[in-house]
Amino acid sequence: MKKFFKSVLATTIGVIVGTFLTFLIVPFIMVLFFKGAQVAKTEPIKSKSILHLRLHGSITEKHRPLDFDFLGGSSIFSEERTMGLYEINKAIDIAKTDKRIEGIYLEIRDFSAGWATITSIRRHIADFATTGKWVYAYGERMDEMGYYLASVATESYLQPSGELEFNGLAVNEAFLKGLFTKIDIEPRIFRVGKFKAAVEPLILDKMSDENREQNRALLEDVWGQVKTTVTASTKIGGEKLDSIASGLTVASADEAVQAGLIKSVSFEDALEDKMKEKTVGKDEELELVGPNRLIKDSTQASASKKGNKIAVIFAQGEIVSGVGSRDSIGSESLRQDILDAKDDEEVGAIVVRVNSPGGDALASDVIWRELRITDDEMPVVVSMGDVAASGAYYIASAARYIYAEPTTITGSIGVFGLMFNTEKFFKNKTGVNFDRVVSHQYADIGNSNRPMSKYESDMIQREVERVYKSFLDVVNEGRGFEKRSDLEQIAEGRVWSGTRAKQNGLVDELGGLDEAIAKAAEFAEMGKDYQVEIFPEEKDPFSSLVERLAGDSVESWLGRANLETLQQLTKEPLKSGIFARLPYDLKIR
Repeated sequence: MKKFFKSVLATTIGVIVGTFLTFLIVPFIMVLFFKGAQVAKTEPIKSKSILHLRLHGSITEKHRPLDFDFLGGSSIFSEERTMGLYEINKAIDIAKTDKRIEGIYLEIRDFSAGWATITSIRRHIADFATTGKWVYAYGERMDEMGYYLASVATESYLQPSGELEFNGLAVNEAFLKGLFTKIDIEPRIFRVGKFKAAVEPLILDKMSDENREQNRALLEDVWGQVKTTVTASTKIGGEKLDSIASGLTVASADEAVQAGLIKSVSFEDALEDKMKEKTVGKDEELELVGPNRLIKDSTQASASKKGNKIAVIFAQGEIVSGVGSRDSIGSESLRQDILDAKDDEEVGAIVVRVNSPGGDALASDVIWRELRITDDEMPVVVSMGDVAASGAYYIASAARYIYAEPTTITGSIGVFGLMFNTEKFFKNKTGVNFDRVVSHQYADIGNSNRPMSKYESDMIQREVERVYKSFLDVVNEGRGFEKRSDLEQIAEGRVWSGTRAKQNGLVDELGGLDEAIAKAAEFAEMGKDYQVEIFPEEKDPFSSLVERLAGDSVESWLGRANLETLQQLTKEPLKSGIFARLPYDLKIR
């Protein structure tokens, strides 16, 4: 009888799994078939074409194949969900010298990105414009970040009924002390450094003076970058820009034109007609070329070239132990990527592109060690993206040379430990009590269901301080401060803009990924005869599909913004351990 039930159970499970896989795989194969057929029919890029940069969705470090909305849109695949900074900039660089490309149509929609990302795109577009080719920017609504990018264009346009938000920048943080008080959960905090504000949202109801100071400095640096570059492009003085922002004198498209921020108002179809007249003629269709298509065309044309290689490894997301994912940096995964790059006999240097708030302290140390010994064999250069702070700076300090954008958020050299006492929550809110039996007094240290003794608390604090000392040792070794006291003064968990990080010696130079690659080639004595190869290689389509399903079904129902907020308020604050990371995704908008 038992065998019978086992057989029935196995058959039932098999049917369920088989049905699920059929539902999953068959539509997927059909979509790939049709997508493949579309790619195969792609026509060659014609003369008088325009590079179309439609900024909509999230801009990540690199394009993610098979980004799609699952149960969340009219079609499965959506090329607009994520765009890769690497591909955008590469396409702009190709367009600069491609005689078939007449100009760039920069379409600014509802996009999500950090300031360093937009700074990088803006710099590449400005370089493109030095050739004499034109750049048109268009949007229906723009905030400061969108305008910062649009201001580099030869001509910028807003929809006649459109809006421009230009009222300065702000940092807003959520503080959870009141919530934990209401539900009888007591955060147990262990930290080093007066600026290590990672745990403040759990124990305070407003910013500390130190946190307010560092946030104000970040705002000043980012706004200073905006003013400097916008002034250079538009000839509008910094004082006038401040006056516009302070007085709320610009909101509508017409007001933006009157203030000189935007060249003119235009409907999208009218702007398209103008681009037709400049290229194919008013009675023809515009030849718009997307970044990926231009890159693919260029790659096919130069596929036969060979030479020395520079490996570029992308490290984006929170640092975690073990295997990472598309949105996290796993210590084992990244270490394997580094080993794979080293094993390639043609690779002579490695560039690590870091965009991370940090994370697990031990995982950061594992990655740092591999980068450190790799730099003894071949040059390692780090390029920082929007954020390279705390544990991310820890791993970056292993590099021979570090680049950051002026608007990069970095530093945060500090450590914190986080645990919770949930005894009262369970007793008062749920009626659940806990009891214990132990072989030794501290066998269950860290147990969240009982108070912590002073001895246990002191021991954990000592461990946090030990990790912090190791952090300082690692940075001091990598950056070579003459006096350790100089490093200690800029540490204590304080975050810095890329501009100030260069001034205080945390980074070597301001620039982006291209500059980091060029520096790596210089260290490896490759000259200009080298290839760039991305590590790791893209996953097969099925693996990518399964990974996307893990997060997309939830994201589609909640929406990305709501999902990020939910993760911040639940997952991160409730995770115990010792961390070298920012507590939240610091956003300046």
